[in-house]
Amino acid sequence: MSHCSYDPIVCPPKRIINHQFYPQVVPVVHPIEIVNQTHIIPVPHHVFPVTVRDPGDPCCHTMSHGKRPVRKSAKR
Repeated sequence: MSHCSYDPIVCPPKRIINHQFYPQVVPVVHPIEIVNQTHIIPVPHHVFPVTVRDPGDPCCHTMSHGKRPVRKSAKR
């Protein structure tokens, strides 16, 4: 047995990194803008005006039946 004592040799330490992750909630805002647009579309609306005439009693006409008034010519 040896009675000599030796000083221990100490190597430089090796660094080991143990990464640990913890979730953290971070709010992310996504703004939405809704634009309501009004569009006017022309739609035809057909109107049919009706005129009703009552000629009256056929016996009371001043003109004779079937005869037309005589027109004079403007030529001279």
